[in-house]
Amino acid sequence: MNFNLPDETKMIQDTVRRFVDNELIPLEQEFPDRANSADLPDDIQGPLIKKVEQLGLAAMDAPEEIGGAGLGLLDSCIVTEQVHRSTVGRGVFAMRFAPVLHELGTDEQKQKYLLPMVAGELQGASAFSEPQAAGDLAGIKTTIEKHNDGWVINGNKCWISYAKRADFILVLTRLKGTERHDGLTWVIVEKGTPGCTIGREQKMLHGQSTYEVFFENCVVSETQLLGGPGQGWGAGTSFLYTGRLGIAARSLGIADRCLDLAIDYAKQRHTFGKPLSSRQAVQWMIADSATELHATRLMVYDAAWRAQQGENVVQQTAMVKSYATEMVSRVVDRAVQIHGAAGLSNETILERCYRDVRPMRIYEGSSEAMRSVVARNLLR
Repeated sequence: MNFNLPDETKMIQDTVRRFVDNELIPLEQEFPDRANSADLPDDIQGPLIKKVEQLGLAAMDAPEEIGGAGLGLLDSCIVTEQVHRSTVGRGVFAMRFAPVLHELGTDEQKQKYLLPMVAGELQGASAFSEPQAAGDLAGIKTTIEKHNDGWVINGNKCWISYAKRADFILVLTRLKGTERHDGLTWVIVEKGTPGCTIGREQKMLHGQSTYEVFFENCVVSETQLLGGPGQGWGAGTSFLYTGRLGIAARSLGIADRCLDLAIDYAKQRHTFGKPLSSRQAVQWMIADSATELHATRLMVYDAAWRAQQGENVVQQTAMVKSYATEMVSRVVDRAVQIHGAAGLSNETILERCYRDVRPMRIYEGSSEAMRSVVARNLLR
């Protein structure tokens, strides 16, 4: 077994790390309230996006033949890890690729929505979560029903990122009268479609707003369906599993940065005539964080590599998602403890990281749901 990253992957890792160190981290104190959001001032965000495009990392997950960077899942995790070492400007690496649209879309749909999205000309959003169904995709209630020459959508979605700015939304629905895995269908709903309304803003703990989306007799044409009716389950679950790996990669980046901050502070801060780094309690916190980070990184890279080889990684992604998000919570908490009052103030990024990591144990499948997945697979 070779645990070394490929040379090309190491080059990508170094390139993104330098970009984060030189371009993003210096902005953290200048824009303390823009943490984990995509709303930096246009005169700052625009040039940053251009630099990402020059690096060839815009639409990093999109295949090269449609204008993307064509990165595999392992390389994408490496980029995500490095980007999330900073709390500012993550929006410059915002989603520009919709795997569901690429997998199920017709040539006409790809030309109209996917290619402009990859080029940064359109903003898309994905809507699958509902009040009673978030990680449980098979539990959604939003229906779609044949009507004359089109289809009628009824239901509501929640926790939808980018919904207010999106030019189109990829909506997961179910054929009326079906249950669970049967009848799930993806459909494209354009901005301004009658019967589709954006509801209240749902402000999240980490600063990035999400929105409710309501569908009331929302009529779309036959050309707006993605794939045939009832073909949504496989594409939907693939999207969700990839998202869970992405969250685990974010955890690595945040934990890595917070551990660095804890180490630096422990060496600089003196109490009772000695540096904090000389205290065994502090040493053990740092050692535990480094050990857990190393273990998690191996788990994430292994799962991403296996998925890239075409293996079924449902079990691995469930393990990784729960372990990584709980690991980063512990690492951030220890870093705050080492910093004391400074860790609770806006003098460092730690209080922002503390807010950032808490939702990660919930979205894309809670820690409890992930443990159930693991247990069911083992007991089957």
